[in-house]
Amino acid sequence: MSKEVSKFFALFEIVEYGFERKLQLNEYPHNLYIQNYSTATSTCLLIRKWLFTLSKEIELSEDNMAATFFFWQAIDDVNKGQIKPGNKLYELKALQDSSRKLEYLKLARQLDGYGEISFPHCSCDARKEGHVVTTVGLTNLKLQACKDDGTLESQIIDFNWDTTIKRMELDDERDVFSPKYT
Repeated sequence: MSKEVSKFFALFEIVEYGFERKLQLNEYPHNLYIQNYSTATSTCLLIRKWLFTLSKEIELSEDNMAATFFFWQAIDDVNKGQIKPGNKLYELKALQDSSRKLEYLKLARQLDGYGEISFPHCSCDARKEGHVVTTVGLTNLKLQACKDDGTLESQIIDFNWDTTIKRMELDDERDVFSPKYT
C-alpha cells in the first residue's frame, strides 16, 4: 500500500464482537497480541479504514489495495449487521467476489449503516433511566435508546453534522466526547 493511501487506515484491537478499538500511537501491537494470546479468537488485531469522507473513499478506491480493504470491510460490516442490506442482500451476495468489488462497494455505500461506527451501549444523561448506543456516521450522529443490558429500543435521536452539530469536544483522559448542538 502506498504511503499516501496508508494514512487512511489504522490498526485496531478487537474488543468485543462488533466493536474494535483504534490503537494509540504509543501502543505496541505485539504486546496486545501476547496479552490476548489465550483468547478463543485467532487474532485480536485487524486493519480498518480510518476515513470519514465518502468522496475521499471513492477517490482512494482507484488504488486496488485500498479498494480491496474497503470491499472486505464492507462484507464484514454486512455480516455483523452494521450495514443493513434490507432487500438488497441477494444482490450483495451475487456481487461478493473480489473481481466485482467496485460494484459491491457502489451498492453497499447506498445502504443504511455504511461508514458508521457503533459504540457499545453506555449510560447517557440525556435519558432519565437509560443507556444509549452511539453511532457516528458520515452524515450524522445517532443516539439509540437501549436498556441497561444493551437491548435496543425504538427511540433514535439523529443529529446531522451539517445542520445540527456545531462542534465536538473530546476528553481523552475520561474517554468521553461531548457534542455541542443546536
